[in-house]
Amino acid sequence: MADYGYQNQPGKKVQEQANMANIARARVDGVNASYRDLCNVCSNIRGRRADKAIVFLTEASDKSRPIRYFRHNSKRGHLRELGGKKGGFPVKSVKIVLDVLKNAYANAQTKGLGDCKIVHAVANKQDIYSRLSPKGRRVKHDFETAFVEVVLRELDTDENRAKKQEIAKAREKAIADAIKKAVEKKAADEQKKNADAAKKSTADSKSNTPELKSANVAPEIGATSEKQISAHSDSKSNEEHARPKMSDVLKSKQSAKKKENGK
Repeated sequence: MADYGYQNQPGKKVQEQANMANIARARVDGVNASYRDLCNVCSNIRGRRADKAIVFLTEASDKSRPIRYFRHNSKRGHLRELGGKKGGFPVKSVKIVLDVLKNAYANAQTKGLGDCKIVHAVANKQDIYSRLSPKGRRVKHDFETAFVEVVLRELDTDENRAKKQEIAKAREKAIADAIKKAVEKKAADEQKKNADAAKKSTADSKSNTPELKSANVAPEIGATSEKQISAHSDSKSNEEHARPKMSDVLKSKQSAKKKENGK
């Protein structure tokens, strides 16, 4: 198999691996189809543009266009559509190759490639499994599977260059927007964090202020009670001083009686 720079083999140079930037590929293994038909279908699309090859295989799957057989063409009929050359309508093989080609084309679009050319399309025998006939006399036969591989390479055209530049600019813009959004989000998170911390500090200060007030009020209450008690005791002592004693009252009464008796 030819080397088109898409294989990830160890020991390759970096420059050779860099050729994968403009290459897209697709492969299917274990296909239950004739590798002879698959090989001829691949020969009909090799070297064509990918979009035109898809159109060609789509028409061939509807039997509107024949497939020319370059090899494995023994006992094949000559077709008028091919100018008297040998060909046929292998619909099953055409559909398999068409699916692989569409997959490779989708991979190329995902990588941002422009118009591509089929630089490698191959099919061959893969595995052979021994089988026996399901009924009747047991006759041994082989069950053969095949693989199909398609590789596309981007064409070096002005349109592709312009498209690449547009894709690069869009990518740079997307990266710049993503960085800007990340910075804004980080600033918003920090601002929110600071606001939450400020709210928490104010709540803590509010919860601590009533305790201080009660602590300040308590001694005032105690002082007022002590002042009232002292004032009450002073008034009581003054009343006691102002109130006459019992002995003085009795003496005054006796003196008044004596005066009355003397008269």
